[in-house]
Amino acid sequence: MKRERILIVEDELDMLDLIDFNLTRKGYITAGSLDGIDAVKKIRHFKPDLVVLDLMLPEMDGWKFCKSLRQKKSDVPIVMLTAKAMPEDRMAGFEIGADDYITKPFNVAELILRIERLLKRKSVTET
Repeated sequence: MKRERILIVEDELDMLDLIDFNLTRKGYITAGSLDGIDAVKKIRHFKPDLVVLDLMLPEMDGWKFCKSLRQKKSDVPIVMLTAKAMPEDRMAGFEIGADDYITKPFNVAELILRIERLLKRKSVTET
């Protein structure tokens, strides 16, 4: 059975560790990036099946990272996980290519369920 790979892009180390711990416990292979520039490099080498993406990042923010990924015609699911909770932020996230948008604070179990849903949908469309 294939173990899905998830890239976590989050500049708060405690938050990154929390997400990483819970996803690893569920059997996912994870990698973390603390900024958008590093995430761009990891995308090429790690080849994730899904990205959990914060928006307020140093170097390259999550908006630019998402746009860059979608301009490369990547269909990797993106879950935006951010403190930006205004309706216009959510709309902007979906407009630039997010597959899901979760605001902080968040429930870890809900995040995992949403990730599982997106990965299941992705595997169905690939077969």
